[in-house]
Amino acid sequence: MALIVSRRSDSLWAVNHQLLVAFLLLSPGAANAVERKVIYPKEFSPGRPYSPGVLAGGTLYISGQVDKDPRTGAQPAGIADQTRLAMTNMGHVLRAAGMDYGNVVSCHVQLKDMARYKDMNQVYGSFFGPAHYPARTTLEFPGLPGGANIEVTCIAYRDKSKISLVVPPEGSIPPAMGPYRAGVWAGDTLYVSGSGGRKPLTNDLDRTIEGQTRQTMENIGAIIKAAGLETKDTVFTNVYFLDPRGYQGNTYGKLNSVYKDYFKLGLAPSRASFCVSKLPGEISVEFTFIASRDRAKGRVVPDSAGPSPTSSNGGVIASQTLYTSGKSGKGTTVEEQMRDSIRSIEDILGIAGMDLRNVVDTHVYLNDIGQMSAMDAVFKEYFPKNPPARTTVQVIQQQLVQVQAVAVR
Repeated sequence: MALIVSRRSDSLWAVNHQLLVAFLLLSPGAANAVERKVIYPKEFSPGRPYSPGVLAGGTLYISGQVDKDPRTGAQPAGIADQTRLAMTNMGHVLRAAGMDYGNVVSCHVQLKDMARYKDMNQVYGSFFGPAHYPARTTLEFPGLPGGANIEVTCIAYRDKSKISLVVPPEGSIPPAMGPYRAGVWAGDTLYVSGSGGRKPLTNDLDRTIEGQTRQTMENIGAIIKAAGLETKDTVFTNVYFLDPRGYQGNTYGKLNSVYKDYFKLGLAPSRASFCVSKLPGEISVEFTFIASRDRAKGRVVPDSAGPSPTSSNGGVIASQTLYTSGKSGKGTTVEEQMRDSIRSIEDILGIAGMDLRNVVDTHVYLNDIGQMSAMDAVFKEYFPKNPPARTTVQVIQQQLVQVQAVAVR
């Protein structure tokens, strides 16, 4: 049964301090802190504001790896060699954590140019056996760090005996467009590949945002059902969309008008949503889901937030892992907005009995990748020692920066 955790006392969604304490103490394993270890391969130069990887219990969170030599910064020519280098950098982190590519369960591939999708796929897929393809989401962003053409972010799981593939019934989801699996179990956590609105049997695509959103949710629902879960077991989603006219096209509002119908009020998962420059094929929306077998999930709601029909305003806790929603801050500069975003995350962590030391993974979304140095300076202020893993991309948004975090108790 889901639990709403809040400091508020003026609505039906509030619970008192004793209930919060009971939740923190009675959650399975809550009394035993998960061991965390920073992974810093010898191949990487020191001084980064983030850690190349963080191992939390059996889960390894790997920072976005780009197509540059991690010590010299040299960048090869061509997307094939660039993909190979990004994946090789990934391998350095895996090996330093005592793992290999067979431990990888989920990846996000961030491209500067979706026209390079096919060439990227050929190299990317060669690092995995067909029986071990992880879940995957592939997106084109208007900017990647340091002029990179590809950035790969992955999650790996130490115990291979607890990694398994989810295979939905034939014809229930569209065929894969690359070397990835629909869903992958890693212990009690299910990673679902990025899904769009193609129809399973015909591969046709509705031309309306509402129709694509509905079909996307049905496709994801088929994967979740094949895993023995329900949509309500989702703990975190990424919502990506195209809006050629900017926010004037109201793509965001249209997709939300359908998305909200798949969750009961107050029980939507944490979420981070962004406009990107291109998605695979001709789709206009793509969603990535993470779900959990842990039915005793807790929803952490900030003081001023009531129940939202589309997301948990604060975060969702499952199996000692807290997934916050994306947070943007107030201010007129990147530094001001970054500080306010992190303070919002601090508040969410505090409600859950954690602090910034519990953060193991972060995603930073800038509207101008040229502001990365300014963002880095603030990031260092809040994470001066043993920082979390991090992925940074440029997205199309009105805010200067948004931050999303994963923390482990």
